[in-house]
Amino acid sequence: MKSSTTRIQYLDGIRFKRVINAAAKRLIEKHGHLNDINVFPVPDGDTGSNMAGTMDNVVKKSANALDQSIGKMSEVIAESALLGARGNSGVILAQFLCGFSEGVKGLQRVTLKDFSDAASNASQRALEAISEPKEGTILTVIRDWSDHLSANHQNYNNFHDLLYDSLEHAKVSVRATKEKLAALKAADVVDAGALGFVYLLEGIVEFTERGNLNRQEEQSIIPEPSGAVHDRVAVDSLTFSFCTECMISGEDIDRDALREEIGALGDSLVVAGTSAKIRVHVHTNEPETVFEIAEKYGEVSHHKKEDMLEQHRNLLAAKEQRTGILTDSTCDLPDELLKKYDIRVAPLKLYMDDKEMLDKVDVSTEEFNKMLPDSKSVKTSQPSPGHYKALYKDLNESYEEVVALHVMAVHSGTFQSSKNMGASILEDPHVVDTYTVTGGLGLVTLEAGKLAKQGKSAKEIAERVKQMRDNVFVLVAMDTVDFAVRGGRLSKNIGNIAKLLNLKPIIEFDTDKEGLCGIAAKCFGIRHSEARLIKLLKKRVHGKTNLRFAITHVEAPEKAKRLAAMIKKEFHSDIEFVLQASPVLGCYSGPGACGVSVLCDS
Repeated sequence: MKSSTTRIQYLDGIRFKRVINAAAKRLIEKHGHLNDINVFPVPDGDTGSNMAGTMDNVVKKSANALDQSIGKMSEVIAESALLGARGNSGVILAQFLCGFSEGVKGLQRVTLKDFSDAASNASQRALEAISEPKEGTILTVIRDWSDHLSANHQNYNNFHDLLYDSLEHAKVSVRATKEKLAALKAADVVDAGALGFVYLLEGIVEFTERGNLNRQEEQSIIPEPSGAVHDRVAVDSLTFSFCTECMISGEDIDRDALREEIGALGDSLVVAGTSAKIRVHVHTNEPETVFEIAEKYGEVSHHKKEDMLEQHRNLLAAKEQRTGILTDSTCDLPDELLKKYDIRVAPLKLYMDDKEMLDKVDVSTEEFNKMLPDSKSVKTSQPSPGHYKALYKDLNESYEEVVALHVMAVHSGTFQSSKNMGASILEDPHVVDTYTVTGGLGLVTLEAGKLAKQGKSAKEIAERVKQMRDNVFVLVAMDTVDFAVRGGRLSKNIGNIAKLLNLKPIIEFDTDKEGLCGIAAKCFGIRHSEARLIKLLKKRVHGKTNLRFAITHVEAPEKAKRLAAMIKKEFHSDIEFVLQASPVLGCYSGPGACGVSVLCDS
C-alpha cells in the first residue's frame, strides 16, 4: 500500500466534481491511443473519441454546478454523461455514473464505505444495461475494481490510498483482457474501453496525490502495440453495419420491453439511464426502425447512425494526417464531427442590442436564437485578428499544412481577414472562399476533414473544395421578412408588400454568383413554402449523384422535421445532420427560418 501525503477522508459534491474533471482530463489526453487499439466489438477506431466526448460533455455541463451535496452533484454529472454519451463504451460509462448517482442519492458526503457501496451499485447497473455482456471488456474491469473496493475499503483511512491500490488492481485486470477475447488476442492489444476506464482512475489518483495533473514522470499502463493493429483484424464485412444511438425522454419507460424490441434488430445493445431518460446504443442494419421503435416509448432526440464498416476501411486506408482544417463559426457542424476531424473554428463577433458576444463561445447558438425575437438590433462582425493568429499558430504547430474554409466573401470580411493573417504566419496558406454558409459550409468542411484524414495535402483539399462549390446548394424558407429588412437584405418596400400579402420568401445563396444572396421564390404560407423549397432542390440536383443533405433552423424544429421527412421521401436520402443554424443566419432570416443544404457530385 502506498503512503499518501493527501489524506482525503470524505468526498462532497465539490470534491467529487474535481476528481471527475481530473479523470476526464486524463482520458481525453489518451483518447488517441484508445482509438489505435480499438478492435472490439468492431474495429472502427473510435472508442477513445467516444469516451472522451462523453466525459468532455460532463465537464462542460457541470462547470457551473456548485452543489456541496455529492448526491445532487452526482445527479448533474450522471445526466450530463447520459446526454453526451457516445459509442458502446461511452454509454456504458454513462450508465456507471447513473448507478453511482443512485448509490449516493440523498447523501451530503461519502465515506470510504459509502463510496465502495456506490461503486458496487454502479458496477451492477452497468452490467444490467448490456444485453449480452462478455468477459474481457470494460465491464470486467469495472467489476474487478469495485469488488476490490468492497473487499478492502475497511483497511484504509483515506481515499487516496484506497484508490491508489484499487487502481493497481484495475491495471492487472485490464492486462488480462487480452487473454479473454479472441479479437484482442489476435490484435495483441487490451480492450480499449477497459483501458479507458483505467485512465479515468489514473487521473483521479494523480489528482488526489498532487491536486493537479502535472506529472513529473509517466509510465505507460500498457505498452504501445507493435505494428498496425487494425491491419491484423481487418474485415471485409460486418453482420451489423450501423452504430445507432438515440435518447428517449418520457415517463416510466419500460426498459425491458424496449430492450426486447430493439434487441431483435442487432447486437451490442446498451440501454442505459433512468425511467425518465434512456440512452440507447445498438449495432444494426435498420437504424430507422430503431428510431421508430424508440418513438413508441417517448420523445426521441440525439439521433446518430454511423457506418462502422466504412470507418474500418477508412482506418485501413488512412495515412498520417498532414493538413489541419480551419473554418469560422458560420459553419454548422455537430460538435462530435468537429472533434472527430479536429476542425478548428474562428468565432465571429455578435452584437445584440449593443452587447458584444463571441459566437458559440460567450453564447450558444440555441441561446442566441432564443433571444432573437425580443432583440431590437442584431449584427455580426468577422473574427478578431487575435483569434485568427492563435488558431493559425496552433494549427501550424500540429500540422505540416493548413487549409482554411470560410463563409462567402461577398457577404463578409471573414475570408479576407483569415487570408491576411494566414499569409503572415504560414509560408503557403490555402484559404478558400467556399461561396456558401451554414449547412452548406458544414458539408464542405466535413468533406475536407475526411480528405485530411486520408493524408491529402492542403493544396489537394483546397482544389477539391473549389470543385465542390459548383455542387453545393443552400435554400432557406423564411417565416418573417422583418430581420432581412432590418439587416439590409431586403428593401423596406419589398418587406412591407411581403408582410401585407403574407409572403414567405425562399432565399438562396447562389454559388454561380460567389454565394450572393437572392430571392429564389415567393410563397403564400409556410406549407407552400416548404413544398416549393423541395421542388427547387429537385431542380438544382437533377442528374447529380451522392446527395448529402443537412438541415439548419432558427428555433423551428418542427419545420426541420417536416422537411427531413419530405427529403427522405423525395430523394430517398438520409440527413447528415439537423442543427440550430448559426446566429449569422438567424440575424438576417429571423426565427422560424429553416435552411436545407445539399452537397452532391456531378
